[in-house]
Amino acid sequence: MTRKYLFQNKVILTLICCYLVIIAAVTGVASRISYSQKQGELLSGLNMTLVRAVNEFEDLTDDFWNLYIPMFDRDTNAQNILRDYFIADDMTDLTAPQKMELAEALHQMSARDNNVRWIALISKHRPVNYAWFTEQNTIQPLGEEFPYWEEVSAKKDAMEIYGKKTITILGKSTESIAIAGGLPGSVGDGTLVVGFDTGVLDGICKSESDFSTLQFDVTLDGKSLFTTGEEPYLPENLPDKGESKILSSEKDGKRFVKVSADTTRWVRIYYSVEWEELFRLSNQATGFMLLGVAALVALSLILYMVMQHMLNREMNTIREGLAQMGENHLECRIEGEFHQVGFSEIAASINAMAASLKENIDRAYYYELKQKEAELQELQAKFNPHFLYNSLELFCARCYQNGDEDTAELIAQTSAIFRGFIGSATFIPIREELAFSKRYLKLFSARYGDAVHIQYDFDSEVLEYGIVRNVFQPLVENYFVHGIDPSREDNHLCFHGYIQDEDLICITVEDNGLGMQKEKLEELNQRLQEPIQTETESYGLKNLHQRLRLFYGPPCGLELLPNEEGGIVIRILIRRMTCAEKDSHSQS
Repeated sequence: MTRKYLFQNKVILTLICCYLVIIAAVTGVASRISYSQKQGELLSGLNMTLVRAVNEFEDLTDDFWNLYIPMFDRDTNAQNILRDYFIADDMTDLTAPQKMELAEALHQMSARDNNVRWIALISKHRPVNYAWFTEQNTIQPLGEEFPYWEEVSAKKDAMEIYGKKTITILGKSTESIAIAGGLPGSVGDGTLVVGFDTGVLDGICKSESDFSTLQFDVTLDGKSLFTTGEEPYLPENLPDKGESKILSSEKDGKRFVKVSADTTRWVRIYYSVEWEELFRLSNQATGFMLLGVAALVALSLILYMVMQHMLNREMNTIREGLAQMGENHLECRIEGEFHQVGFSEIAASINAMAASLKENIDRAYYYELKQKEAELQELQAKFNPHFLYNSLELFCARCYQNGDEDTAELIAQTSAIFRGFIGSATFIPIREELAFSKRYLKLFSARYGDAVHIQYDFDSEVLEYGIVRNVFQPLVENYFVHGIDPSREDNHLCFHGYIQDEDLICITVEDNGLGMQKEKLEELNQRLQEPIQTETESYGLKNLHQRLRLFYGPPCGLELLPNEEGGIVIRILIRRMTCAEKDSHSQS
């Protein structure tokens, strides 16, 4: 009973809904703030790592210039050795002393930076080119396995950066980024290529992180120079410097990308993580928050239900007493001991009300019996309809004796109409209702003569069904009182009837009279749907619509429509029901 009361009490249900909405709103705002703060912390750490990676990469390029420029100072031993290497008259292979001199010069260059792993001197005119390898402390000829031959051959700019590749020397492999620079004209025609160790850069990018999908990439003109992933991530619509964006592709899915703002106009250094992982890590606290809110809501509901159960025991006593009184057991009284404040006063008030109500009902029932008896006596005292019939027959006979046959015919029609009004049957065949309407029309037509033309157009099948008595009489009255145009000689009133579908019959009464404005028709149709308020409203179209709706049920009734030729069309819907079917339903 407590649970039933909990969910059926609209006030309590509304308060619970408001409470839950407020909790949900606060939780949503708190979750959003927590999400934003956590995501900001995660991205801040990645951005700091990105700045360190940018600084390390720029240090590599600065280191190249630091060891590249001094080698071309005038009148230095290193410059003389390099000049002999690139522009010597004899381009045969180097002799042992020449290799030693070249090795010493390259060793001095590599000593300027600990990140240098090798220095290669490449001349197109020499049959064999050499490179100094710092870790092995040796100078070796460059064979076909040198991985940068293609890039150096296609070199166009004064300085170019080549992506990370693996070089193997004396059985030991090393990964490096290569930076190539051209030579001044005084030194000769060739290329100086320096390989820098990427270990520090790799260590920065792979530093401890909460992300398993984190990947750093360095690109130049859309080509990968460095990546921490198995494959480079090269999106087509990479953000501008300093911007971030969520990118989506069939291959890589949806990833969050941030480009450094401090890179050169050629190089792009950026990191990317899967958007799902970033979203999941940013919502780490949301789950605990939701659990806490759920626990709070559950505790609130439990406390409420415990309190409600305490109140419900005494409320049940009052409720059961009211239920018995509601079943007309007004002699019942609410008894029991109540501990809740006000419940004892409520029970005493209900008991007093029940006693007073029983007394009033007994008195009202006695008065109602007396009133019904008086009304029955009054109805029995009404005039005898046979007196009116006999009087009309006397008037009709007197008119025939005086030669006034038209008046006699009108009196005879009036007598027949009156008999139809007070007939015992309330549901008659449609053909009888049409016959009654014809008698009624003769009374009104006597005034206008040939100025009104009446037409009937009914399907023969329609005539076999029944209809509520006196349907057409208010329609005829409505036309002759409000619709007919006395100034014209071609007034017509047309009755149509046809089967609309398996369940309904449609009857229309169409005229070409004065008509009605569209707004007035809409207002009248709306008023037809309203209940009858006064006794004067109980006659006419509104009464007819209410009778049809009450007898047949929706969608039956009548509706007023404008006639294209002028006037109005009254559309009536009734159900397909014969008199025999009506009688069988009444008996069952």
